[in-house]
Amino acid sequence: MKKIIWMIAFLPLLYIAYKMAWGFEYTQHIASFIYDHGGSFLGKLPNDPLKFMADRLGITAIQFLIAALSVTPLRSYLRINLLRYRRLLGLWAFAYALMHSLYFFLAVNEGSFTMMFADIIKRPFVLFGASALLILAFMAVTSTKKLFARFVKWHRLVYLAAVLIALHYMMSQKIIGLHVAVYVAVLAALLALRLLKALRA
Repeated sequence: MKKIIWMIAFLPLLYIAYKMAWGFEYTQHIASFIYDHGGSFLGKLPNDPLKFMADRLGITAIQFLIAALSVTPLRSYLRINLLRYRRLLGLWAFAYALMHSLYFFLAVNEGSFTMMFADIIKRPFVLFGASALLILAFMAVTSTKKLFARFVKWHRLVYLAAVLIALHYMMSQKIIGLHVAVYVAVLAALLALRLLKALRA
């Protein structure tokens, strides 16, 4: 199972590399066919390479976060135990969130902290994304066997990160399309299940 997760994790990077290498005009008709036949949940493919890469990295981070958050409900309600893979899924969520943030910082803010802070003031959703990244970074660092037991309660902050990421994603879109609504709805459902479990405890 871990090998499958690793293979899936590298697919978006290979897809990005393919798109950047072959160009957007050449593959646009192929991508349009895929997205028009069941792939619309991934989001519409833009012609702008910068936007495409930022979106692809960010969406993949959300997908891995959803997968990690789904482990507990799957175990509780469907008796599907994937607990041993939750850490790996969470680490990949952080990895893609970090790549998304670094790419945004280097490509959009040109590696300038001054531009980044100005961007945060101008567009608050950047602050939400940065805050979520810090939470995911904390969880990644403290997910080792030695540190996890000490910080396990703090790992509940992942649900706060999920809220921040949902806000970040919605506010970053000019138009909230179906794919955005689906991801946000899934995150909301996972948060609701966690809240329901907490109320029953």
